[in-house]
Amino acid sequence: MFGGNCMQCECNDHAKQCDIYGVCVVSFSPTCVLEASGQVTCDQCQVGYTGVNCERCATGYYGNPQVVGGVCVPCDCNGNVDVSEFGHCDAITGECLLCLGNTTGRHCEICQPGYYGDAIQAKDCRECGCDVSGALSSHCDLTTGKCSCREKVTGRACDTCLPGFFGLQKSGGCSACNCSQSGSVSKTCDEDGRCQCVEGVGGDRCDRCSRGYYGFHGSGCTACTCEHTGGNCDPESGECICPAHTEGDRCERCETGYWGHDLIHGCEPCSCSIAGSSGPNCNVTTGQCQCIQGFSGRICDQCAPGYHGYPACLTCGCDVAGTEERFCNTTLGLCDCKPTGVCACKVGVTSLHCDECKSGWFGLSTANPNGCSQCFCSGLSRDCEEKGGLRREQVNKHRHLSGVYQQSGDMLLDTRQVNMSTLTGPVYWKLPPQFEGDQLMSYGGHLSYNVTFYAEDGSGLSNQEPQVLIRGGTLRKHAIYTDMVAPPNGVTTQHYIKMAEHKWKYFNSVSEKAVSRDDFMSVLSSIQYIIIKASYGTKLQQSRISNITMETAVESEPEELAYRMRDAVRLIESCSCPPGYSGLSCQECAPGYFRQSQSELSSQSRKSMVVTPCIPCQCNNHSTSCDKESGECLDCQHHTSGHRCESCALGYYGKVRGSISDCSLCGCPLRDNSFSSTCVLDGAFGDYRCTACQRGYEGRYCERCSLGYYGNPSKPGGQCFPCSCSEWGSVQPLCDQLSGQCECKAGVKGQLCEHCDERHVLEEGECVCKNNSAVHTLTH
Repeated sequence: MFGGNCMQCECNDHAKQCDIYGVCVVSFSPTCVLEASGQVTCDQCQVGYTGVNCERCATGYYGNPQVVGGVCVPCDCNGNVDVSEFGHCDAITGECLLCLGNTTGRHCEICQPGYYGDAIQAKDCRECGCDVSGALSSHCDLTTGKCSCREKVTGRACDTCLPGFFGLQKSGGCSACNCSQSGSVSKTCDEDGRCQCVEGVGGDRCDRCSRGYYGFHGSGCTACTCEHTGGNCDPESGECICPAHTEGDRCERCETGYWGHDLIHGCEPCSCSIAGSSGPNCNVTTGQCQCIQGFSGRICDQCAPGYHGYPACLTCGCDVAGTEERFCNTTLGLCDCKPTGVCACKVGVTSLHCDECKSGWFGLSTANPNGCSQCFCSGLSRDCEEKGGLRREQVNKHRHLSGVYQQSGDMLLDTRQVNMSTLTGPVYWKLPPQFEGDQLMSYGGHLSYNVTFYAEDGSGLSNQEPQVLIRGGTLRKHAIYTDMVAPPNGVTTQHYIKMAEHKWKYFNSVSEKAVSRDDFMSVLSSIQYIIIKASYGTKLQQSRISNITMETAVESEPEELAYRMRDAVRLIESCSCPPGYSGLSCQECAPGYFRQSQSELSSQSRKSMVVTPCIPCQCNNHSTSCDKESGECLDCQHHTSGHRCESCALGYYGKVRGSISDCSLCGCPLRDNSFSSTCVLDGAFGDYRCTACQRGYEGRYCERCSLGYYGNPSKPGGQCFPCSCSEWGSVQPLCDQLSGQCECKAGVKGQLCEHCDERHVLEEGECVCKNNSAVHTLTH
């Protein structure tokens, strides 16, 4: 509707016009709709038409409906296209564009070049297969498949020589057989040009007598009558002769320098190498020449294993431990080298003879696939060597586990006494703490244990789960595992597991690659736990484990020298550590250093580092040692104290700045006459104040006596003493703070007011004056 008026749909309407078939066309869509945008869209285009106004042909149709009388008709591709694929034919011309089945043409009606067959009915277009040597091109007749052949060549694919010719596949053309007419059965020959000969005749062309016959002529050859020479005679005269290089009355042995006696073929020459053999003769049966050292082969014309450069055959001198295994004979203990004499070294090995570890590698060993092991050194150094003077010792301890019982030395899990329904997944034994922490000295040793299980069925998916798993690492945690064949049901099985990276893999990783040495050593440096499989089979009833041991390397005693030489521990590294680090693998902080807090590290550092960095002890220059983990300073010097030696010790004062004179002895009031155990900085110019004056002392420096005390602590040796004034003779308990003199009552005298004056007597707590000269002074 437009303004309330209905408009006629314009769906490519050609009313009053007729198409090429004489049919009048009114519209290619009987209806249309008005979109919200105001556009009119024809919504029921006839089959084969598409577009907003049905103005073009749909996929699989062609034509031009926009011209008068134009219609869309189906494309004709003879069924050799995928009709669901857009654009399989041209929408205007109808030409087929995406022919299948090795077809081509405007309507996919013929086989494409290089193929033949019926593209329309049978749809069997197949490759011509014209022989490269015999055909003129790769194209063939589109219907019969016959290729165009070169001269003297025949066959549909031009792959056969004409009768009397040979050599197409070997020489690229056909040559004449030239078979002797009198000596051959026919004119044809085989692919090698050998004709088929009549009896007694031989040679590729059948033009001479074969062995045991003589006198070739038009009718063939005559048989030799030479039984004692094995039927061998002169091919011209028929005279009986021995086979080549044989001798004796019956031609029964080889001539000197020949071997392999045969009455038909004779003997073969020894052909011993002059350079490699001790003489011209060889074994008459095998033909083996007598080789001198460094040479091998039947005729001694090759260098023996471990030698190179025939005919000189110099010794390679390759070290078996460092040379690639494919070049070595471990039984002989010899390795081959390249023609230049250079040995093929393993990854971690170098030098002409592969007998030295590369820089950053150590411990040359035959058992190591890389020859040498990379220096781990906690990722801090690549300079190390093999540690000597070590022997193996076993870690072998148990602890009681919850729900587990000890029986005759075995750790026993009885599922009847454990609620297995609460457990999901496999069950593992967790080894005790002795197997955790730093276990770097276990590298190269063995973890061993005995395991037994009893189940209703010894098989099951649980047998495919990892049997030994270790988790560890410092900054980066890794879980690694190794596996072996599951033990049989009810049979005690002992396992020995090598504590080296080569047969360990990453747990929960899509990759099957072996654990790297750095990651394996990182795990050993800080083992979080080791677990060993306990559950096998289906419906587990009982599991046992015993004799759990893990070898570790320890220093040998001097008296163990002979033992050390015979069975020395290998592959323990001793690194040259950077400042701040110690330990064979630089895994510890050196004296004077401690572990930096992980919270201070960036996320990138935590990903790239193997261990937490060691940083210098922060002791304000008052100590060179601290706790390696917490960093707390030890043995603070120069009268300092505190976690970082940041404070002055008791009895000292000052501001700690890193100088030897930071802290001074408290003078309360004098350094050698002090009455306070502590003092603090107070006031300008480094002044201080005593904070713990003893009883009887007071003042900023404890320099005066308190009330009730007397003396002068400010002078050398001076002290404060209690006044101790007489209760009956003194006016008050206080005394003079310097002299200690108490204030006496009338008639009383003495420093403590403890005496009556002359002519006074003590009566009822008072000194009373008496004139009697006989009165004596009394002391209360």
